[in-house]
Amino acid sequence: MTMLETHDGALESISTVYHEFLLRYKSNDKIVYGLVEGKEDPMFYRSLIERHLPNEWEVELLKSGNKDKVLKALSMFDWSRFQRKRICFFVDRDLSEFAPEITVVEDNLYITDNYSIENECATFRLVKRVIEEILNMELVPDEISKIESTFEKNSRDFRNAITPLMAQIIVWKKKRCNPCLNNVNLKDYFCFKDGEIHIKQEFSNSLEMVECISKKLNIAMSSREELDLAEKDFRAHEGPEKYVRGKYLLWFVVECALAFHKSISKFSAKYKKPPKVKLALGFGNAMVNIAPRLRCPVSLENFIQQNYLSYIEKSTT
Repeated sequence: MTMLETHDGALESISTVYHEFLLRYKSNDKIVYGLVEGKEDPMFYRSLIERHLPNEWEVELLKSGNKDKVLKALSMFDWSRFQRKRICFFVDRDLSEFAPEITVVEDNLYITDNYSIENECATFRLVKRVIEEILNMELVPDEISKIESTFEKNSRDFRNAITPLMAQIIVWKKKRCNPCLNNVNLKDYFCFKDGEIHIKQEFSNSLEMVECISKKLNIAMSSREELDLAEKDFRAHEGPEKYVRGKYLLWFVVECALAFHKSISKFSAKYKKPPKVKLALGFGNAMVNIAPRLRCPVSLENFIQQNYLSYIEKSTT
């Protein structure tokens, strides 16, 4: 495919998103609109947004495909025709703190606080709801505290172990390499024993894991010097806490909750074996089961107030 064909294809895709919006747009209905990146983003954003809207209002979310298409669609809108606060755009921050991208600042553009909206899942508050409401574990406060301590240790260990991979991803991005990161199956590299996470024995350290992932993605691993510099910068800017890839953290949360269920007898003398679950849980259906249980980030709450709720207030007065 030539560069011109690629460019034309991108324009056609963006025009399709804009055309779909025009087909769905109803100027007189009690609807606010949003454009998001991927097919799973509406699962997160819809419940977070609608809990703040008046009962008779709803949000219509359109999937654009990726961040670039969301931003280009934003640039296409004729704001003399539409109300800016009624139509909002939602994108992930990704690794823009480390591999700079084109900066867009608009009042109706929301950029996640962390790598992506999925990062909001990686809290014990959410894991506690999952193990109680989905995995059917009834625990007393002391048992919950024991699981919480294990979760916090798991979280630190996982974030530290995955940091060299994030450093490698940053170097790749700076060099304009774009491997399919969804092809990284973390189950190949991590395991849980008695509820605790470990790097598998065949990988003595995280760099061996990075080397194996590089080979599987068919892309050259960077030099130790490049990786050390990228990792140092990543850690200096709260990378392990804020910028680990959201889908990797979602995988961690699901597997950690399942590990607690499998090893429940270690945490509670009440259970001799894991209780029957209320819902089947896995990475494949994590979005559906976990998204409704997320707590709305303060930044998103403020964004909804300043845009959708401001528009609704003006339109009903």
